[in-house]
Amino acid sequence: MMASDFDRILDECIDRLGRGESLEACLAAYPEHAKPLEPLLRAMVQTEAACSFTVSVDAKRETRKRLYAALDRRRQPSFWRRRMALATLAGVLVAVVAGYLALSTMPFRAEPPSITIPGPAAEGNFAFLVSDEVNAIADFSHLNVTVSKVGLLQGGSSARWVEFVPEVREFDLTLLPGEKTQELWRGSVPEGEYTKVFIYVTTVRGVLKATGGVAEVKLPSNKLQISKPFQVSAGAVTSFTYDLTVIKTGNARGGGRYLIKPQVGESGGSQKPDQGQGKPGRQP
Repeated sequence: MMASDFDRILDECIDRLGRGESLEACLAAYPEHAKPLEPLLRAMVQTEAACSFTVSVDAKRETRKRLYAALDRRRQPSFWRRRMALATLAGVLVAVVAGYLALSTMPFRAEPPSITIPGPAAEGNFAFLVSDEVNAIADFSHLNVTVSKVGLLQGGSSARWVEFVPEVREFDLTLLPGEKTQELWRGSVPEGEYTKVFIYVTTVRGVLKATGGVAEVKLPSNKLQISKPFQVSAGAVTSFTYDLTVIKTGNARGGGRYLIKPQVGESGGSQKPDQGQGKPGRQP
C-alpha cells in the first residue's frame, strides 16, 4: 500500500465521519485497509463523545501542523519509526477532531445589535452626567472635552447597544471637580439591566494655568469605557454619572504630559422616583 493512497483514504474517512457516516460504513468501504484505519477512526469517534472544550484558532493551526508532521514521519522506511508515527498520528487526530467538533458546536458570538435613541426628552427615564475626580485638574484653566456619542450595553437575553447623541456635546472639566456634575443628556431608554457605558470622545483641549499654553492631553482610546452595572426601571429616573480624571505623566524636566481616563470607582447609577420635574441641569 502506497503511503499516498493511505493518506487519501484516511482523509476520505475523516470527511465521511464528519458528514455523519458510521465507523463501520467507512471500514466496509475500504476492507483492504480496515486494519490500520480502525484504531485511528475509532479514536475520532470516541473523542466526539468526550469533547467539551473550546480550541482557539491558533491551537487548531498548530494541531494541523503536528498532523502533517506526523504523516511525514510515518512515511519513513524504518519499522519502528512507522509504528511511532502511527501512535503520534492517533494522538494528533484526537486533538484535531476535538477541535473541529468543539468549533462546530460553539455558538457564533456576533457583536450585539444597536439602536439609536431619536432625541432627548425632558421627562425621560434616564439622565447621563459627567464629573471630574480631583487629580491634576488644578493645572488647567480650561479642559474642554467633546463627546460625539454615548453607548449603553444592555445585558440579558436582549443584549444590544443603546446609543444617543448628547444634547450637550462639549463640557469643561475644570468646572466639575469633586461632587459637581453636568447633565449631558436626558431621555427615555429601554428598561432593563445595563452592564457597560461607552463615551466616544472626538477632541480634548486643555489650557495650562501656569503658561497659558495648550497642554498635550492624551486619551487611552477615543472610546472610553466603564463596566458598571445599573438598572433602568419603570416609575423611576436613573441618573448615571460618568466620572473622568486627568493625571500627569512623565518627568518635570520634560514638562510632563497629561492623560484623561474614566474612573470606575467614582462612576455609577442611582435611581429616584419619577416626579415629572424635568431635567435638573447642573447639580451642585
